[in-house]
This record gives sequence, structure tokens and C-alpha cells, in this order.
Amino acid sequence: MAEYEEVFVSKEFISLCQSQLILLAQNLAVQESAIYLTERVKGDEPKLIPVIVYPFSSGDNNGDLLLLPESEEGADFEFNLMEERDTNLNKIINYIPESASPYQLLLPLIHDDCMVGLLATNRGTKPWRKQEVLQVQEVAHTITFARLLDQKQQISEQQLKRYQQLQKLQNDHLDDFFHQLRNPLTAIRTFGKLLIKRLKGDDQNYTIAQGIVREGDRLRDLIQDFSEDWKVVSNTSNLSLEQGQSTSFFLTENIQKLEKVDLKQLIKPLIMGIDSIAQDKNITFMSDIDDGLPLISSNPKALTEVLNNLLDNAVKYTPEGGKICVEIVKQKSTPEGEKIVVEISDTGYGIPPEDQKHIFERHYRGVQEEGDIDGTGLGLAIVKELCDKMSVDIEIFSPSFWIKNQQLNGTTFSLFIPIAS
Repeated sequence: MAEYEEVFVSKEFISLCQSQLILLAQNLAVQESAIYLTERVKGDEPKLIPVIVYPFSSGDNNGDLLLLPESEEGADFEFNLMEERDTNLNKIINYIPESASPYQLLLPLIHDDCMVGLLATNRGTKPWRKQEVLQVQEVAHTITFARLLDQKQQISEQQLKRYQQLQKLQNDHLDDFFHQLRNPLTAIRTFGKLLIKRLKGDDQNYTIAQGIVREGDRLRDLIQDFSEDWKVVSNTSNLSLEQGQSTSFFLTENIQKLEKVDLKQLIKPLIMGIDSIAQDKNITFMSDIDDGLPLISSNPKALTEVLNNLLDNAVKYTPEGGKICVEIVKQKSTPEGEKIVVEISDTGYGIPPEDQKHIFERHYRGVQEEGDIDGTGLGLAIVKELCDKMSVDIEIFSPSFWIKNQQLNGTTFSLFIPIAS
């Protein structure tokens, strides 16, 4: 006996098949019917397996109901016995004169030249007329499409199950990662605080120690915000994002919730931190910030991330011996009212025009993809998302020749930040 792989069918498919076989019995005086589905024998070609018979029986023995015709050598029913659109009724009517039900129909369940099963039905007293055969063919078409939909549903459920398994594995890995990350981060922050206590205020290393603690605190806050938001997402099966809701895991609060911010005080520690990194690369860092700047309307956490990303990129893509400048001025005349303009300029490699229209897309790096500078292509995408949510306009200018005897093309990013009312 052949070892068949299990045929999976849903209860809904079985119910539909039963209703169709009942219609055949009521309308066309059919005495017996059976539906076979194709399934592979392990290590062999596809075979036909009976899944439902009429009259319905709770038993599993279907051998006496409808026997499929055999070839001359006694082999199993051949798939190429019939064609779906064949007009010769003799090819789908199997006449068995000595049997109790001599008039048997064998109709393939075919879609796009692929046979998914077979409908066999017979009656004993009346030959089949063409119109009746056409009615049975419509039933066969209905069962065919029901089987296709059932298979697609099964595939979707299997894919969903695999996705859920992978998602759980990812969640576990992230939980483990952030748990293990906190311990060395706590140690780094503690070392920084110890350095601050031992160094005098006029020591040139004092600001470096402050930067270690400040960036450690920033990283701690990012991890905490991410962990809290990720916990909500991973424990919610039907998550829907409301309009205006933050999609940034590292900022759990609503980014559009703006407040009055002193930009000069916000950017001061960022400049101190990036200046130390620039010095290590022999890059000259300059700043020009107007006095008496008005308060801006912004989200301080989000704006900090925007400025950090832009400053980090300026240092990353400026070679040794280059220059970086941060300039902040008040712009009085714009269609949207008065705004503060923050310009971050560098003498780096610049951004080609063909890359500029894609530069804010996630994972897009353009010509830098082939370069030696590591990156993910996410920084500017995050910047653009946060700027849009805070109603901050951002523009890019490259080439940007903002200093005399500049060798490379350079780049300038301009932020237009609303002034608080």
C-alpha cells in the first residue's frame, strides 16, 4: 500500500463539497459521488486520494463506492485521461454496463493546466445528456476554486506561523541584547563620573569626562525608551498606528508634542562633544551662534537626535584637515513666519546631485555604498522623519563652497525651526 502524505483540507472546504454533492443528488438523480484530491506519494508522482464520498458515511472504507478506471496494465488512473475543455463526452463518461450504476462521469478539477483533483459521480438508470454534463462541470469548477482558495489559506497560515516564530526569536534576541548592554553602559557612566570627581574644572580632560557621562546618559535614555516601546509592540497582536503617533522606538512620547526650547543651551553640549571627536580627526570645528536668540517650538529629545546625526555625519564624511561649522541665525521673513536657521557645513566629499533626491530614504547610501566609510543609511532617514513630525524644514546644499581654498565639494544642511509664539 502506498504511503501518502497527509492531505490537509479545512472544515469549510468539506462543507462546501458536501453541499455540492447533495445538489447533484437532488437535481440530477446522482446515486454516488466522490471527490479526489491530488497529493504526492513520498518519492513518487502525484496520486488521487478520496476525501469525501456521497452517500456520506462515518466510516473510512470508500472502496465500494466509486472505483477509478485502470489502464490496460492495471495501473492507477492516469492524469492525462481527459482534458478540461474536451467536447467529446465519451472521454468523461465511463460506461460500465454490468454494474449497478453504469453511467459514471469523471471530471478533472483543473486550474491553469494544473490538476488539483477529480470529481467522480454516477447513476444507474439514465444516460447523461450534454446539458446535465455541463451542470456537473459547473460543480467541478466550484470545487476547483474552493480547493485553490483553501490551499492559499493554508499557505498563508503557514507563513504567518513561521513569521510569528521568527518574530518571537527576534524579540528574545533583542531582550537579551539590551539586558546585556546595560551592564557595560553602567560601568562606563560610573568611570566617567569618577573621572569628573578626580579632575579639576580647568583640566582639559574635564570636558571629555563630562562628554563620556553625557553620551552615556543619552544612550541609557535611548535604550530605556526603545525597550519600553518595543515591549508594547511585541506584546500587542493587533497593533495599529494612529495618525500622528510616533514610529520611532527611541522616542516613546508623541514627537509632535512641542514645547519652548532654548536652542543655544540645547546645542551647547552637543558642540562640546563633537568638537572633541573632530580634534581626534584633526578637523577644525567652528561655531557662530547669534546672541539673544528667541525660544523655538520643538521637541527637545527629537531635535537633539536630529542635530547629533547631522554633526556625526559632518565629522564622518570630512577627511583629516577639514573644517566644520555650525551657524545659527534668526531668519525674519518666511511665508510661515519667523524661524531660526541652523546650518551645519563641512568641507567633506559632498553629495552628488543624483544621490540628493534619495538621500533621506532608509538604507540609501548612494556613492558611499562603494566607499570605505561604514554606515547604515539610516541617519538621514531618521533626521527627515523627525523633522517632518516637528514641522522643521530641512534643505541640503552640495556642492557647498563656504570657505576659501576649499578642496572638496562640501555639504551644508539647513534646518528651519519655528520660533515659539
